[in-house]
Formats: sequence, structure tokens, C-alpha cells
Amino acid sequence: MSNPIEHLWLYNDWANKSVISTIKSQGSIIPPSCLRLMSHIVNAQIIWLSRLNGEKPYLGVWDEHSIMECEQYHNLASAGLGEKIKKHNDYDKHSIQYKNTKNDKFVNSIEEILLHTFNHGTYHRAQIATEMRKNGLEPVSTDYIVFVRKQH
Repeated sequence: MSNPIEHLWLYNDWANKSVISTIKSQGSIIPPSCLRLMSHIVNAQIIWLSRLNGEKPYLGVWDEHSIMECEQYHNLASAGLGEKIKKHNDYDKHSIQYKNTKNDKFVNSIEEILLHTFNHGTYHRAQIATEMRKNGLEPVSTDYIVFVRKQH
């Protein structure tokens, strides 16, 4: 693995697409909480990408979307994050200043932001899996090792 950040980006893209595909295929039997969490994942990706681009985020943290909108927002955010990754080799040396949703100012490296964004998705995908199990549904496995095995 030559670039761990790029590898995590690829994993995040695969995992989100896997969950989106599962939600699309299960349709109306998916608990609304799962779609709410998937909306939150893509909102956060768009928000962090906007901050990385020096732009004001155009989505709210908990805005809710249809699964098709989630797919569109994920694809947009994933492509944008991929561009950032390919543009910077030394993520830890480049920092950005931004305001959070409470209007507090912070400065973080691009590396810290990317790691946070990908870890955030993992956390909420686990919540989606839990919600599905609580409702008698079998979630798709988005474990990192499953992704790695599929790459070989």
C-alpha cells in the first residue's frame, strides 16, 4: 500500500457504495434511520470537501435525502476528495482554517481532515448495520478486510 490515505479513500468509496446499493435494493423495508444516517455520512463528506476547497458548505449536517440523492452526493464528494488526495502528497504539511457548524474557527491539516472524514463514515456505517440487524435485516459487510480481500 503505497499511499494509505488514498487507500482509505478507496475503501470509504467502496463501503459507502455498498451501503447505498443495499439500501436501494431493500427499498421500503429499510428502517428510516438507515437513510437518515446515510444522508448524514454524505452531508459530512460534502461539508468537509467544501471546507477543503475554501467554500461555504451548502448542506446541513443532518439534512435528509432520498437514496438517489445520497448516491449523487456521495459520488460528488468522493470524486472531490480523490482530487484533493491526488493533488497533495504531503497532507500533514498543508493546513486549512475553517469554521465548524457552531461558527468556531479551527485549523487542521488536510491529513487530519481526510482521516476524520473516512473514520466518520465507518462509525456511521456501523450504526446503519446495527439498525438493520435490530429490524431483522442482514447488513452488507463493510469491514476494511472485506474490501482488501476484494482487491486481491
